Amino acid sequence: MTVSGPACFRYDSAVFFDEMDPLGVMHNSRFAVHVERAQSALFEHLGYGWTDLSQRHEDIGYVVRDISLSFTAPVSSPGVMSVEVVAVQLGRTSATWGYRCAAGNIPVANGTRVVVKVDGSGLPAPWTDSFRELFEWLAAGARGPRP
Repeated sequence: MTVSGPACFRYDSAVFFDEMDPLGVMHNSRFAVHVERAQSALFEHLGYGWTDLSQRHEDIGYVVRDISLSFTAPVSSPGVMSVEVVAVQLGRTSATWGYRCAAGNIPVANGTRVVVKVDGSGLPAPWTDSFRELFEWLAAGARGPRP
């Protein structure tokens, strides 16, 4: 699946030698780690960071329900892979984020990641109004600090 729409955030993620497989390309399982780093960096950028779990904003309490990645070219050396994050769709308790990964100017992977917000007991919980406004702002192609 090709993720369309404007990126709301770009993260440059370092690719290390130990992520390469015996064929000399970044192992496919490592892409999910870089996507997670980009998502965390976006939330930090938006002011949803934390140093302790007790300081975590309630909308950052979520579990991953689905992740889908399509690979278009190999990452064949250590360096920097850029990960663009796209706000795709927000449900009552779920959020779909899109990703586009590139090594230099070469697209290497794209896909989606669906998360479900959960409460303290692990049950699905609705997003706050402030998060809904923020997601819509990001989905419209906003960049930079939140309003």
